[in-house]
Amino acid sequence: MPTVDRAGRTIHFTREGDGPGVVLVPGLGSGARLFGTLPRRFARAGFTCAAVDPVGLPPSAPLPDGVFDFVAAARDVLAVAAELPPPVALVGTSLGGKVALVAAAEGSPHCQRLVMLCSSALQSPRGVRVYRFFELLCTEVDGRWLGDLTAPFLFGETFLRQRPGVVDDIVRSTKPSPASRAFMNAQAQALQAFDGEPLCAKVAVPTLCLAGAEDTLTLPGEVAATAARIPGAQHACLPQAGHSLLLESAAAFEQVVDFLRAPA
Repeated sequence: MPTVDRAGRTIHFTREGDGPGVVLVPGLGSGARLFGTLPRRFARAGFTCAAVDPVGLPPSAPLPDGVFDFVAAARDVLAVAAELPPPVALVGTSLGGKVALVAAAEGSPHCQRLVMLCSSALQSPRGVRVYRFFELLCTEVDGRWLGDLTAPFLFGETFLRQRPGVVDDIVRSTKPSPASRAFMNAQAQALQAFDGEPLCAKVAVPTLCLAGAEDTLTLPGEVAATAARIPGAQHACLPQAGHSLLLESAAAFEQVVDFLRAPA
């Protein structure tokens, strides 16, 4: 199991394949497991793919003082990126897209491309309420029901209708430990204060922002507004797809791969 140490923080990640680097940055409360077979798919497409277990989620180090910090998380991701063959792309989903944005805005040579999936840089009253909802799920609701309560929002209507068995399997496997619930709670609190709009203008690498037309967590308009604030960013909204974009849409994966292969 590869790890990298940065500023006293040990970051675990998986690694598959050969070729230019891709770092997958997971969403709220999640680690490398979130991506399932995606690292293998990126490896088959000719990339060296790493999926990150963020600090705060075992087997990575605990969160210092139990507080999630976007800048520290972004620098952790860049430390993983430094372990991969250049040029390296950061591919973040949902909260992971915000972490990847912060990393890209640092101007590090270890980030040559940025992909934000169903992720918005902008703070909004609705967004703050959504993140408060997830905070309450972590602190006030029996963890046994977390999968059932989040499934209607994590997947689009088309996927819920066409792949009910897959959704049922994901719900059954969602069994958060006390440590993972505490981590998710820390992230949900940090999200309520996050405003990445000032960072957008600092991103100087090619950027792709993808939305799911059926996403009810991060609205397609929020993704479009983020792309409009990042210089030169590409944007697309995938039909019949929700918040779990790369799971729900083969076209989304193909679009990401095409973007990563395109000349800079």
